[in-house]
Amino acid sequence: MEERRIECKVLKRIREKKELTPQELQFITKVAKEELKFLARNNIPLTPENYVLWFEIFCYIMENNLNLSDLEIIGLFKEKYPTSEKVESILVSVDPEEKEIIRKVSEKIVEEVNTLIETLETHNRNIEEKEASFKEIREKVSDNTVKELLGKILSELSDIKKQNEDLKSKLEEANAQINKLTSELEETRKEASTDFLTQVANRASFDRAISDLVNDFYKRNYPFVLLMIDIDHFKKINDTYGHQAGDFVLRELARLLKSQLRARDIIARYGGEEFAILLPGITFSQAIRVAERLRRTVEKHLFKYGDREIPVTVSIGVAPMREGLDETSLVEKADKALYLAKRSGRNQVKTDLDVELEE
Repeated sequence: MEERRIECKVLKRIREKKELTPQELQFITKVAKEELKFLARNNIPLTPENYVLWFEIFCYIMENNLNLSDLEIIGLFKEKYPTSEKVESILVSVDPEEKEIIRKVSEKIVEEVNTLIETLETHNRNIEEKEASFKEIREKVSDNTVKELLGKILSELSDIKKQNEDLKSKLEEANAQINKLTSELEETRKEASTDFLTQVANRASFDRAISDLVNDFYKRNYPFVLLMIDIDHFKKINDTYGHQAGDFVLRELARLLKSQLRARDIIARYGGEEFAILLPGITFSQAIRVAERLRRTVEKHLFKYGDREIPVTVSIGVAPMREGLDETSLVEKADKALYLAKRSGRNQVKTDLDVELEE
């Protein structure tokens, strides 16, 4: 018997980096709603990991129009993820795009739940008004049959009100769980794109950002410039003052550089003691002035670790995005300019044009 493939076509499209249609995004929201009901009903914690694993199951169910009991759904989960190793392999492969989809869906569901809670509150206020009105009428009528009928109506209104209160309570609880999930996803996203030591963007985040800017350059001729920055004699700093002092220098330098940039500029730790800065919407000459300002700021800054002052300077390579370049060749040009700055005595700014003149 052929083994069935339990997979979600929509998630497959996300993993292939294909743009989703509005209908597919709407479908994802429906899947998420059914999944949330199931997780809440079965007391399964709403963690990002659980959300991702169960989403694939519910997506498969809805794509194939299956009508399954909770027990059968759990059986499907065990079939899809028979071992803890299989679960781990799936979670390791989850990329930021999928988490971003989950975050958007969560936000939409929260919005809908909040609207529903407001509707229930309005409905309950209306019921209370009707109850008060019926009680007043019952007090005024003398006919026992009418009184009995009004009593039944009041009893039913009271039951409806209680059911609404129970539903509201459950919705508020689900809302709190979804908000927690959204918060955890945001934290996960932040951790996935931030360098732990320096708290600026990491290499993966930089790669995504430069790719976006290159695409923008070719689509609408939007300029940007890349700066590659390296700490001069960093090994000597580590050897002289210790690795903890070296970590302090990296953190303080990242903070200092970031403080000198615009909100839309992107600074990332490229690797080791090297940083990369993307300057969107800026000319080549403006970028050279920015690089020189950064170099002087670092040179004048007091890097004090404990009671010791650490002299720190940086070398900077500058390369603007030009026709015919891609991400790799642009980084190579900025790197060559950086190495020229180091060969020329360090604590300098050099550009890709300086490299061409040297050659």
